[in-house]
Amino acid sequence: MNWGYKILITIVLFLVGMLSMVYLSMQQSNEMIDENYYTLEKDYQRLIDGQNALKSVQSESLLSQNDSVIIVKLPATTYLHIQDADIKFLKPDNQKLDISFQISPNDSGFYFIPKSQLTKGVYKVRTQWTNDSQFYYSDEKLFVE
Repeated sequence: MNWGYKILITIVLFLVGMLSMVYLSMQQSNEMIDENYYTLEKDYQRLIDGQNALKSVQSESLLSQNDSVIIVKLPATTYLHIQDADIKFLKPDNQKLDISFQISPNDSGFYFIPKSQLTKGVYKVRTQWTNDSQFYYSDEKLFVE
């Protein structure tokens, strides 16, 4: 085979490969976890202070799970006069599966979320609440089985 044909075949294969990469990249969705990212950035110091307040009370995870429910356990001194409490389950690979709950823990500080309301996979879980004007915030990853 002539060397000119080899160069032509190499160039054609390169172009086909590049066009297929462009096509594949056009098929992907690039979702952001937060739509209003810049607005949340202004309030970022409040989140840091909330995380530090939570760490001073409890160092372990707020979340655990069994076969049927996800268990949220708030630290003992942080839920007696709870206000404005919510938990958000953010699915990084599919924003349509994000879900939010208003928290109202029982007398022991537990709140239960049925797994039937979530899909299997990785979630970014943001928990925030206010108790006696003290803000608490937690940001964790959770794999729902």
